[in-house]
Amino acid sequence: MSVLPDRFLNKKHPHSSANATSFVSRQVPLNVQKCFASTTINFRIGTQPNVYIDPTASFLRWKIRNNATADNGGVASFTLGSAGAPAIFETINLLNSGSQLSHYQNYGVFRSMKNALNCTSDWLKGPGAVMQGTAPAAETVGSTPTDNKLGLVGATLASGESRVFVDPICNHTSLFNSGKMISVDTIDNLDLRYTIGDAGYAGAWSGTGAASVTDQSLEFSDFELVLCCVQLDSSTANQLKAAHPDGNICYECRGIGRVSSTVPTGVSAHNVNLGLGYSSLMALNAVQLPLFKGSNDPQTLNIDRKVDHQNSTFVTNNLTKHIFLLDGAPVENLRHIKGDAAEIAAFQQIATGNFHKTDGAIVSNAPGGSLGAYSNNKETGNNLSGNKGYVLSQELCIYKQKSGHWNDSAMAVMCEGRGTLASSTQLALEFAPAAGKEVQLEVFPEFRQLIVLDSNTKTYRVSQ
Repeated sequence: MSVLPDRFLNKKHPHSSANATSFVSRQVPLNVQKCFASTTINFRIGTQPNVYIDPTASFLRWKIRNNATADNGGVASFTLGSAGAPAIFETINLLNSGSQLSHYQNYGVFRSMKNALNCTSDWLKGPGAVMQGTAPAAETVGSTPTDNKLGLVGATLASGESRVFVDPICNHTSLFNSGKMISVDTIDNLDLRYTIGDAGYAGAWSGTGAASVTDQSLEFSDFELVLCCVQLDSSTANQLKAAHPDGNICYECRGIGRVSSTVPTGVSAHNVNLGLGYSSLMALNAVQLPLFKGSNDPQTLNIDRKVDHQNSTFVTNNLTKHIFLLDGAPVENLRHIKGDAAEIAAFQQIATGNFHKTDGAIVSNAPGGSLGAYSNNKETGNNLSGNKGYVLSQELCIYKQKSGHWNDSAMAVMCEGRGTLASSTQLALEFAPAAGKEVQLEVFPEFRQLIVLDSNTKTYRVSQ
């Protein structure tokens, strides 16, 4: 005799006997079997009575081939960013009956930032390397292997080489990161859409043919959505629905937004209007992406999207302080968060629930170590390296989150954030000396998102 697991319920409920069947469903895209960069891949997760998906045991599988060969414009190698193959996706959308349930924007930057905050070196070199390509190609000094680029770049696909990758879908939408079993007993399908960035979005090219790279230089195929599912018998399913008010199943999720802005050259202070309209804002994370490079001061070289790791290189840009303002008043911190490496790292660890631990993420193993990544004011080499670490993090939850991170099922227990529905929201930055060259500021707010499966209409609706 078995019982219904807690993960099917969103409230405490006495367990009773449960009869269920588990199975794995493999689904292919509706629109393409093989495609190139800058393409949208559409999956349709069909409705099935009394069936639930386990997002933490379900994954997306796909193959990438480097088409930059001598017969196709010139030989070039493609090196992924430190977040590996999942960072190829520029946007990820989940819809039901025409309603947008989740929309991740500039996902490659977001994923690179989250990997920098959460991934340990053992994971980057172990499971992450096998599944997602997070480990760089081996380097040697004499006969001794080194990890100089671990945390900076990922695997390299040589000219003509192909490789299969997988990534759990709990990384891909707010509904799937709720930590709960997701019902597909709906009147309409769940539409899951992945848009691949251009050929230079998620990595950098090198070799004689790098200048000739186009979107056709990256070929994608063998897409499969591998879903781990459980089907309940009718009596257990009815009992589950009765355990929720009006039979509606409510999923508490951590939604991810995006605000993009530009920090001008030579400013000593800069305020960014965020325009965040959420009933419960949980956290803010932001990074500064360089738009220029080179050893000159001021820098004069523009970023080259083909050869630079432009979406996974974060810089300080002389930032000394930052503070979140709600209706012009400081929130959580009554004074600015200082911009030195130690305090930035401390707030990152607080935001991920790891401040009290000694097994946190690795930022990079580059020369100079993690401190060098946090002190990365500008990229002075010929190409952007992928150096990162300077992530501006602020946890705004009134009751600080459980130990865990954005896609961890421990995050399913949500606390109260800050209401911003009728308020002005700003991120105030101060620089000393003045900011260097113009940079792109990417802010990713995290908010409490309620997604409800309506028992009457059998559709999902969103409240945030």
